[in-house]
Amino acid sequence: MTSIKNENWNTMHQFFQFLMSVGIVVGCLSAAPDPIPDIPSNQVNEQRMLLVLNAPSVNDPYYAKAHQQIIDFQIAYALKIMGKDNVVVLTDSATRPFFTDKLPEDVLLTRTLGDIWMRDFTTVNPESPVQFTYTWASMPKRQSREVQGSFEAFSDQLGVQRDRCPYLLDGGNLVDNYTGSIVTTTRFLEDNGLRKAEGIQELKRWLNASEVAILEPDDAVLAHADGMVAWVDEEVLLVNDYASDAAFRKLVMKELQSALPNAQLVPVSVAFDASPNLKWPGFESACGINLNLVMTHHYLYVPVFGKPHEQKALQTIRENTSKTVVEVDARNVCGMGGSVRCLTWQVVGKNAKKIIQAARTEAGGYELQQTTD
Repeated sequence: MTSIKNENWNTMHQFFQFLMSVGIVVGCLSAAPDPIPDIPSNQVNEQRMLLVLNAPSVNDPYYAKAHQQIIDFQIAYALKIMGKDNVVVLTDSATRPFFTDKLPEDVLLTRTLGDIWMRDFTTVNPESPVQFTYTWASMPKRQSREVQGSFEAFSDQLGVQRDRCPYLLDGGNLVDNYTGSIVTTTRFLEDNGLRKAEGIQELKRWLNASEVAILEPDDAVLAHADGMVAWVDEEVLLVNDYASDAAFRKLVMKELQSALPNAQLVPVSVAFDASPNLKWPGFESACGINLNLVMTHHYLYVPVFGKPHEQKALQTIRENTSKTVVEVDARNVCGMGGSVRCLTWQVVGKNAKKIIQAARTEAGGYELQQTTD
């Protein structure tokens, strides 16, 4: 009797242990996070544009005091983009954990670029990309070459196609509607030793452009046009109203009206903020400039700052575009001299597919397929 009882107990005990082990395994499996979402975060089609951001390295002393602020901005901005356009965030391996659980793994790509201001040293015009030679207005000449060199290495590795132009130009100093109308500043002429007629001719040649406006800049340091104007539709150009400087406003409007006769020019309220606590050493604040925006096929990603003038500016933008306005809080970064557009590289077509696929492959899933959403 005793032996049978013990045998039954041993059998029951073994069965109980089996159930416990299965339960533990199932529990562990259910608790493990999925490396990537059930469906790809980026849906590849002709309606979506890819916006690429580059995170500051946690090991970069230059951005140390604003590192978390920049990361927080990029996470919030990326979340705004997802579901509308496509987004990939480049980050080195040491910095990638800052994005863990904040963004899907398949929008992160472990690559190292030399700076966060991707607009300047990458390519202009996503529809027909051209890489100009990065100027050294914001850093020493050697460093600017290293920064653009990091982009060239990244692009060559992934097979990103683009034309290379020998002329000096920061990408932020070229604002185009992707169909042949361009605005830049006289900095382009000065950097390249060109007369105005020569500069217009060369930009038309390299960018297959039909119209080129060259403005006097409103900023002596970077002299970028993308703090002055913004295309929001093929023939609609927004312009800072420069309400406090009638003479400068007249100068700007005269050039635009002459060079872009078919464009609808719309003044937009602006409030330049030179507050010392917002200013990054050596650069003018971009806080209050709503025109440093990104235009894609169907959306405008517009920086906002919580300023009194802003609702009027946003209303003007919405009334003059067929695209959907997406507000992006840029207070974390605008004091450094730029915001939404300055931090964004825009890519389409095969180039976009290559970058998206690299991020998906690194995340461990999804072969790239064309979708129709």
